[in-house]
Amino acid sequence: MGRVIDYLSLKLENKGSVARDHLANERTYLAWIRTSLSMVTVGVAIRQLYRVSIDLGNEIDPAADPSVSDPLAGKVLGVSFVALGMTFVFVGLYRYFHSQLLMTKGKFPVSRSMVGACAVATLALLIGLLVSMFTDEH
Repeated sequence: MGRVIDYLSLKLENKGSVARDHLANERTYLAWIRTSLSMVTVGVAIRQLYRVSIDLGNEIDPAADPSVSDPLAGKVLGVSFVALGMTFVFVGLYRYFHSQLLMTKGKFPVSRSMVGACAVATLALLIGLLVSMFTDEH
């Protein structure tokens, strides 16, 4: 078991800011995980809120009362947030190992496109949520 752990662990000489940089990389990975869990939580909450809205309005004809939420919108938004949260896990994992590899070579990757893509995807979902909120109203 000790050999497996030794094989999986990367041991570096602690010169300058090596330890600090690698610990910062781990904290960044944990931030990606935290963001992912937040997105999944939002997705589940949206799905449940739409379901509760439908359950409360089951005696009302949705065609006659526009205040009854569209269940498809809740499913689409909820699943989209969960999928984005799952994507953030993989983005964080890729970023962690990519940064670690480059730091062992004395370089540091700047991830402008990855962060930009995640921001655009999150913004698109939030705009979809905002539109859904206003179209459910009278």
